[in-house]
Amino acid sequence: MPSTLLTLPALLFITAFLAVPLARTLLEGGVNLGIWQDPYFLGRLAWTLAQAAGTAGIALLLGAPLAYLLSRHDVPGKALFLRLLLLPFVTPVLVAVLGLSALLGPQGWVTRWTGVDLSDTPVLLILGNLFFNLPVMVRLAYGGFSRVPPNVLGAARSLGASAGRAAWTVALPLALPGLAAGTVLVFLYSALSFGLPLALGGERYGTLEVEVYQSAFQLRLPEASALILGQLALTLAATWAYVSLGRGGVGVPVAGLPRARGGAVVGLLLLGTLTALICFAPLLAVALRGVLGSSGGPTLGYWRGVLGDPDAGLLVWNTLRFAVMAGAGAVLLGGAFALGAWRARSRVLDVVSLLPLMVSPVSLAVGYLLAYPILAATLPMLIAAYVLLALPLVVRSLLPALRALPPRVLEAARSLGAGSWGVFRTVTLPLTLPALRGGAALALSTVLGEFGATLVLTRPEWATLSTGLYDRLGRPGERNLGEACALATGLLLLSAVVFTLLDGGRGEVT
Repeated sequence: MPSTLLTLPALLFITAFLAVPLARTLLEGGVNLGIWQDPYFLGRLAWTLAQAAGTAGIALLLGAPLAYLLSRHDVPGKALFLRLLLLPFVTPVLVAVLGLSALLGPQGWVTRWTGVDLSDTPVLLILGNLFFNLPVMVRLAYGGFSRVPPNVLGAARSLGASAGRAAWTVALPLALPGLAAGTVLVFLYSALSFGLPLALGGERYGTLEVEVYQSAFQLRLPEASALILGQLALTLAATWAYVSLGRGGVGVPVAGLPRARGGAVVGLLLLGTLTALICFAPLLAVALRGVLGSSGGPTLGYWRGVLGDPDAGLLVWNTLRFAVMAGAGAVLLGGAFALGAWRARSRVLDVVSLLPLMVSPVSLAVGYLLAYPILAATLPMLIAAYVLLALPLVVRSLLPALRALPPRVLEAARSLGAGSWGVFRTVTLPLTLPALRGGAALALSTVLGEFGATLVLTRPEWATLSTGLYDRLGRPGERNLGEACALATGLLLLSAVVFTLLDGGRGEVT
C-alpha cells in the first residue's frame, strides 16, 4: 500500500481533532498579540522556559553519567532498574502530585521531620518534572551510550587515556545526538506540563499552560489565543530540533560488559540512589499514606471508604473501557501512520506525529466545544481526545523499530517472491511487534490517568478513577486525602498491570 494511503487516516484525524479545534479557538474573538508586551505574561513565559530548561539541565547532569556507567558495566539488577524507570512515565499526574505532597507538602513526612516547608517554592514543581522526565533522559542516554563501539573506547584507553577522559572525549561526542534529543524532549515535556504546575505551582509559579487554562475558562479567548500561538512557536522549534537530533546513533548494543569496580561502583551507587529517590519515593509515599494515614498509624479505613463507595465499580469500568477504546484507535491510526512515515522517510511526518504533544489538552477540549458544539458532551468526542493524546506514543515507539529493520532481510524476502503484504506479514510485523506492544502499553497507561481534557468533556456518568481522585482532592479533611491516596494507589497499580501485560517492560520512549 502506498505510504500516502497509510498516513492519510491519521492525517485526517489530526486535522479534524487538532488543527480544526485549534484554529477555531485561535479565531474566536481574534488574537490579542499585545499581551506579549505585558510584563505579567512575559514573566510567565520566562518562568515556563526557566523551569523547563532547569529540569532538562538537571536531568542531563544526573541521567547522562548514570546511563554511561550502566551502559559500560555489568551491574546486577540493571535490566530490572531500567524497566522500573518506565513506571513514573506511565504514572497519572495526580498520583505524582499526591506523592510529592505526602513527602514535601505542608503536612508531608519530610516536612515534619525537617521542619522545612517547600510548598510555596518552585522546588516541588521541579521535582515533579524530574519525577516524570529523569527516566526519559536515563533511557535515551543509555540507548545512545550502549551503541558506542567498545573497540573505539578500547583504542582510546590503549593510547593512555583514563576511563574518565575516554568517556568525555570519545563516548560523549558519539552519543551526543541521543543526549541532545533527550534534553530537548525533557524540555518539551516540562514546558507543556499542565497538571503539575496547576496543582504545585500555585499563583506564583504557574506556567503558560495554566494561563491558557485560566484564560479559556474565563472566556478571555483573544488572550488565550495569543498564549497558544506563542506556545506553539516555542514547541514547534523544539520539536523540529528533537526530530533532527533523534536520527543520530552509531554502532550496535554492547555485549559482554565487565563488572563495575572502584569509582564506577561509587558513581553507580550515588547516582542510582538519587535517581531512585526522585523517581520512586513519591510512589511509595502515596501507597504508604493510603494505608498509614498522615499520622503514621495503620488504618484501612481509607481503603474501606473507597471500596465501599457505590460508584467505585463505575469508576473502574469507565476507566478500563475508555482506555481500551482509545488504545485500539491509537494503535490502528498510529501503526498505519508509522508504517507510512517509515516508507516515505519524511521528517515533516515525524514532526506531524508529535503535534498532539505540543498543544494543551485543555486548549483542545475548549476547541472541541467551539468547533463541534453538536458533539459536545458525547462519548465519541471524549474518546477522540484520548486517541489524539495516545497516538504520538504509538508512533514514537514503532518508528525507531521500523527504521532499525535490516534492509537485507527485507530484500531477501522480496527476492524469494514475497509481495508487499507477504513481507509485512512474515518479516516487518514479527520484528516490530514488541515495539508496537510497547507503544500500545504506553498509550493505554497514559489514557488511564488522563484528566486534563476530561475536566472539560466528561459527564457525571463518565467519571473515571482520575476524576474521582481529583474530586476527593478538592474536598477538605484528612479522610478525603487518605481516600485520594488509596484511590491513587489503585490507579497506579492498574496502570502498572496494564503496562506489564502488554509490554513486559521492554517499551521505549523515543
